[in-house]
Amino acid sequence: MQAKSRLYGRRIKGDIGPINLDPKSRLPGRIMAPCVSLTGADQYYDEESLTRHFTIGSRMQVDDRVYYYSQAVAAIVYPYHFHMAVSTDQVLVINDMRSTTATTILGTQVTLEDGPGGPFPAFAADALVGGYVECNAAGLFAWRRIVANTQYTGTPATVTITVDRPFRAVFAIDSQFSIHFSIYRQVADPVTAALAGFAPAIGVPPIPVQINYFFWLQTYGPCWIGPTGAFPLSVANFYDVYYHVAGETNSSAGEVIGTTVSPQRVGHVMGSGNYGSGAVFLELSA
Repeated sequence: MQAKSRLYGRRIKGDIGPINLDPKSRLPGRIMAPCVSLTGADQYYDEESLTRHFTIGSRMQVDDRVYYYSQAVAAIVYPYHFHMAVSTDQVLVINDMRSTTATTILGTQVTLEDGPGGPFPAFAADALVGGYVECNAAGLFAWRRIVANTQYTGTPATVTITVDRPFRAVFAIDSQFSIHFSIYRQVADPVTAALAGFAPAIGVPPIPVQINYFFWLQTYGPCWIGPTGAFPLSVANFYDVYYHVAGETNSSAGEVIGTTVSPQRVGHVMGSGNYGSGAVFLELSA
């Protein structure tokens, strides 16, 4: 017997056929999955909002471009299109927490408290959603996406996290669980970010964004980035586009091992010829 498939139309904005236009707005149609507005309000990629309308990390596809719902921890100001955005959340020893309950084979919840690395910063309920948790203890391993969490106010409080799939193992009390935030939770311009030299680029902001505002960050597809180095295609033998430590992008991958921070490949140039172009096909997260 053939299994039934389902298409959730409430998550589709517009015509997904060849025309790909929203019949109401006549703008490019959108596929938003897995996400739904938390407030009932809409928000397009050229709009910012002080109210969070979607879960951080929600995905939206507009024609051949992909966006993820993000929050700016610092203002992304004009000329915003001359720098890529970075995630400022760090992986530190304080991210390592210890379990106060044991997991079960089919369980999806565990309660945690501060580990030996020191007090974990306070965070609100569901602030970890879209991030991941890692457990590597006693020869067992699990990597799961966080789908819910209780409020955490710091030592000696505890937090209960819920993950997307069962742990498939019994991790005893006092096992180490490492928290990895969603990379779209604290986004900033690398020029203003404290970790500019060591923060990876995660997307291109399509608009300037005020501090603490929510917006859609482009991660894939055609975009324009104003390079502060050499325009892609203007340097012989380079088609790839690289992000460098001070926020600039150019076509060169030059580095000195052990001395300079390595550049990050973010995509390739669009078009042909050797004039140089800021039109880039972004290849970060599809």
